[in-house]
Amino acid sequence: MNRIIAIITFLCLCMGMKAQQETGSWTLTPRVGINSSNMSVEDLWTDLDHAVGAKRKWGFVGGLDAEYHAWQQIGISVGAYYSNEGYTYGTVDNLGKVTQTLHFINIPVLVNFYIEPNILPGLALKAGVQLGYLVSGKYKDNVNSLTNTSDFKRVNVSIPAGISYCYRNFVADLRYNIGLMNMCNVELAVEDSWKTNSLWLTVGYQFEL
Repeated sequence: MNRIIAIITFLCLCMGMKAQQETGSWTLTPRVGINSSNMSVEDLWTDLDHAVGAKRKWGFVGGLDAEYHAWQQIGISVGAYYSNEGYTYGTVDNLGKVTQTLHFINIPVLVNFYIEPNILPGLALKAGVQLGYLVSGKYKDNVNSLTNTSDFKRVNVSIPAGISYCYRNFVADLRYNIGLMNMCNVELAVEDSWKTNSLWLTVGYQFEL
């Protein structure tokens, strides 16, 4: 049994060393996945005594990262992503399901720290900064459907932080984006600080350049 464990450990270490990218190399990783997003907006008042809070909305996210492997355990990446975000109030009386959709183009710049290349190959922690541009916004319920992009500011800045795992060039990535900017562009809004937050889960395939 001890020999079997030793052989398995040796093979894992060999795979790990092989899986690591050489210092100075580049990789390109297209990704697709889902996100869960919300925004710190004001409650929706259905009458004088009852308000409905915003709930998380599910959407699509897709794009790619280009990563430069500066050192054995450090990589620096820049990406471009489309993300369908927003929030919902669920079912609200005669309005039915109320949904606010926000279409973003996001550019994240991340530092990726590979925890222990020879023991946990492909496992990385990441953090950085992300610039977002709001392409359009759309409000929809059972009665109304309208474009309301002007209710929101166009530029957003957020802090992404997460973890990823790469196995045989397949990459699973989980990251949380904390919005820093007030996206509110409505003068009479009750809540004057609308900040985004979104959780991304993506899968991708890593190509060596």
